[in-house]
Amino acid sequence: MKRIVTRCVGFCSYQYSKDTLEELCAVTLSHTTIGKIADITAGEIADRLHDNPEVRDDFLKAKGETEFLLDGTFVHILNADGTKEWRESKLFAYAKRQRGESASVWEWESRKLPDVSVAYAFAAIDSKAECQERCQEARRCLGIGGVSSALGDGAKWIWNIVREVHGKTDECLDFYHAAEHVSACGKVLYGEGDAFKEWFERMRLVLLSEGFAGIDRELQLLESGLKGKSKKLKRVAIASLRTYLCGNECRLNYSSRLSAGRSIGSGLIEGACKNLVGKRLKQTGACWRVERANRIAIICAALYSRQWKKAWKKST
Repeated sequence: MKRIVTRCVGFCSYQYSKDTLEELCAVTLSHTTIGKIADITAGEIADRLHDNPEVRDDFLKAKGETEFLLDGTFVHILNADGTKEWRESKLFAYAKRQRGESASVWEWESRKLPDVSVAYAFAAIDSKAECQERCQEARRCLGIGGVSSALGDGAKWIWNIVREVHGKTDECLDFYHAAEHVSACGKVLYGEGDAFKEWFERMRLVLLSEGFAGIDRELQLLESGLKGKSKKLKRVAIASLRTYLCGNECRLNYSSRLSAGRSIGSGLIEGACKNLVGKRLKQTGACWRVERANRIAIICAALYSRQWKKAWKKST
């Protein structure tokens, strides 16, 4: 029963967990009991996954290159003094994926990458030092020396942790995040009509094929031709896009990654943020103590990275 309760809590609120247990198992538990069971079990899950040799063996035997993916989502937190604030739950994943076929920049949307062969995810609201230690513990647990590449959005904390934990590696800015910034600039320049769509499609190809150098060239041409009352606003939008991409210039190596059959997106960790951890912790009206939010995140991560069955095997 403890396993069923904990699985329910990983997907839905205590109320829905209570309703599900009553409907499917004819078991009635209070919210308080459900919460206590989840808290205790989350710690047990973390210990079992950390000590289970099958987790390490599966990761080492899996085919493909090792990727390190990072992201974050903000959670409403109730502090000990009664104040409330939004704090970032940082999500991490080590994954292995085989390379796909070489693709051109025109094929980036239609190409099919091999699925991730194995993944190990974890998340917590922690300080920078604590996050780094969690990552070090995970890499030791999985037997990871170095990683082939690291993928994430433009947040500075992501790349700081990558370098602290893995040193110099092949860093890649998630292409969809980069494209979102291009889109935001384009809407200021052209609105949302056909002119914007045409410009955006062309600029995505420029970004894919030439990286920052190509985008900067196009932005300079745009600036030289700006006219009208909205000139200042457009200059601000152009400057914002240039600053964002310039700060990630070394991570815009999309063309070479596509040619090598490698990923240019951090979809695996994005999915964890939006569809499981974020969806579970950011429900309407939810406000968490940090300790409980971190324990729920343990359950969510085990479910998302398909480590659930191993989380119930005792170490040998």
